[in-house]
Amino acid sequence: MGPPKVVSPEEWRAARIELLAEEKALTRARDRLNMKRRELPMVEIEKDYVFEGPEGRASLLDLFDGRNQLIMASWLICTPGTPATPWSRERRWRSSSAGMPRGAGHPLVLLGRR
Repeated sequence: MGPPKVVSPEEWRAARIELLAEEKALTRARDRLNMKRRELPMVEIEKDYVFEGPEGRASLLDLFDGRNQLIMASWLICTPGTPATPWSRERRWRSSSAGMPRGAGHPLVLLGRR
């Protein structure tokens, strides 16, 4: 792909208005999808999960630490010297830069397998 072509201000504005309409449609579609995700029914967890962390063993309920939400992410752990997979690099980027607002106060649990 080469550089974009140079056009008149009028042509640019027409192209920008067309693109803006597509962007708005995509935003509305994503908003509808996010609403459907938030409306998904819940499942009662009946298994007694136990996690090992820096402060020792903890149950799933312990991980909530009095909060009403818990963020859990499955993380691919690579062996030393092995480059991270594209998925794990993407997850790392999302969790570090675009995830939660600073000071949001949601516990984060990363589950990893080798």
